[in-house]
Amino acid sequence: MLKKKRMNIQLYRPQNIILQNFIEYFYTLSRHANEEAITYLTFPNIYSMVSISQNATISSAGNKVTVQFSANNPMETGLAVRYKQPLLIEYIGAATEITIAFKPLGLNAFLSHPISHYAKHEIIEDVFIPFDDFLERMKAIMAIQKDEEKIAAMEAYWISKLTGVKHPFLYQALNDMLLPNHEEMSIAEIARKNKISQKTLIKHFERHIGKKPSDFRKIVRFRNALKQKTWESSEDNLTDITYISQYFDQSHMIKDFKVLTGYTPKKFFKKLSSSHDGKITWIFPGEG
Repeated sequence: MLKKKRMNIQLYRPQNIILQNFIEYFYTLSRHANEEAITYLTFPNIYSMVSISQNATISSAGNKVTVQFSANNPMETGLAVRYKQPLLIEYIGAATEITIAFKPLGLNAFLSHPISHYAKHEIIEDVFIPFDDFLERMKAIMAIQKDEEKIAAMEAYWISKLTGVKHPFLYQALNDMLLPNHEEMSIAEIARKNKISQKTLIKHFERHIGKKPSDFRKIVRFRNALKQKTWESSEDNLTDITYISQYFDQSHMIKDFKVLTGYTPKKFFKKLSSSHDGKITWIFPGEG
């Protein structure tokens, strides 16, 4: 389980019924000034992650992102969409942060440009300032003392920006990849089903979701394996997880895990820390 002494994490589901169509969850993160620096690995997922950090400077080098307290910098906002390898996150000093997990195509419903306009980097998160009033409103929201009131204000802000999104085939393609307990369709079969070329499908995935269909599917399998492992109590269930998560075999699972996490499944699950029924997962390097 997640070691709560390291940082305080609280997860919130959207209360607004409309927002539930676009946002999977919010979580708040806080640390005190006297706590030691902490470093952890986080892993690719299918969501578009928007982070808002109060009194912080954020710097990146390779796959490492450092969030450091800075009284002189009232706000940092970032977007993580395209990363396909583990990110090493370091917190130094006090931290106050809200992260929003937008569902696939969810963030698009609020933006005036496709996701590719904002998500440029594959390794690190991008600076994210989508609206003229964004930084000002985020400062006001982050100044609210109670987390529940912060989240309510955040929901009201995003509702005010909702314009909706329509696409002729991406929702159906996503359903074909995300629906459980069905025979997996190949990328070519999904393209044919929607009467488009495979090249067109790939182009629209990259533009509106920020990933190629093959990378998206790889992450879906990985996240399904995480979910299955969270539900299982047995330590010796990797074979079942392999097939339930729609890997071809254990060699396929091991290969994908090494790309997405840097570990074999056995080592990964041994070192994994998680909270909120596996919604938030990470590894503290050097432990386990």
